[in-house]
Amino acid sequence: MPLLELAGLTLRFGGLSALAGLDWGVEDGAVAALIGPNGAGKTTAFNVVTGVYAPSQGRVLFAGREIGGQPPHRISALGIARTFQNIRLFRGLSVLENVVAALAAAERPGFAEVLRTPAWRGRERELSEHARELLARLALEHYADSRADALPYGEQRRLEIARALATRPKLLLLDEPAAGMNPAEKDALRALVGRLRSEFGLTIVLIDHDVGFVMGLCERITVLDHGEKIAEGEPEAVRSDRRVIEAYLGTAAEDVPA
Repeated sequence: MPLLELAGLTLRFGGLSALAGLDWGVEDGAVAALIGPNGAGKTTAFNVVTGVYAPSQGRVLFAGREIGGQPPHRISALGIARTFQNIRLFRGLSVLENVVAALAAAERPGFAEVLRTPAWRGRERELSEHARELLARLALEHYADSRADALPYGEQRRLEIARALATRPKLLLLDEPAAGMNPAEKDALRALVGRLRSEFGLTIVLIDHDVGFVMGLCERITVLDHGEKIAEGEPEAVRSDRRVIEAYLGTAAEDVPA
């Protein structure tokens, strides 16, 4: 059974179908990708999985459980986390405070939190220690007291991943994680994704327009065009698929980056 499965998923906005009968699955422990031209439906698929949109038709299954149409906070609590194409940090807070906020949000608040009792202050110290551990694992500990918006761009991306990890996910969705990165930052991100899978036991799905980055990282790639799946498989098979070349890559198969 796939960890994540979309079956006949359709999403309509008025007369426009943003997704049209999409069948797509991601195996537990995989590193997979959704690619395709702008407007293909990639981020829309993420938005349906994470509860931003409810499907018009079809099913969304996570670990065999139907989650389509549930609110984002419930889906997050089940073990799905994401990052966004446009970085969304609490820019006026410190790096540490950003992660502590994510840890606190993942817990159900009670009277101790609302009234700021001594018990909560002790819990707050525990959250801070946990946040520092997460920052250390992502090589961000030396930025802990810096404002989030003072970090270099690549480190802001890494901080966003740290916040997602604070929710203890099983499935991590990365929307354009390499966007705006230089080659060295992309190499570091590639290594990080590999560590996230092994150290945190994550299943990871990413969207990215850097075809070379995707092909060199992911084991299975799904290609969308106008809300429909046009190809799926291992990188080599997708790279040489004529429909993919015509709809997205726009070049001869031998010229597509490996």
